[in-house]
Amino acid sequence: MTEATDTSSKIRAASQSPDDRRVSMREFLGKRPSRFMDPCAIEAKASMKCLDENNYDKSTCDSYFDAYKECKKLWMEERKKAKLGGRLK
Repeated sequence: MTEATDTSSKIRAASQSPDDRRVSMREFLGKRPSRFMDPCAIEAKASMKCLDENNYDKSTCDSYFDAYKECKKLWMEERKKAKLGGRLK
């Protein structure tokens, strides 16, 4: 497990909101065209919260941003597979 993935897991485990969960590909495919879904919203919120708490010193929040980048990378790979499999236009 990479450090970014480990941090991402910790971020998700610390979340208290029932809405803080990953959007599945099934949900993404079934959404209305005008609805925005961010599967990495938890990591994005955690990154911004870290910046707020650390006086916007990005260097102290690198692990949060790495987790966000890893999440986006995994999501884009999943979308690419869905597109190649004909499930996504």
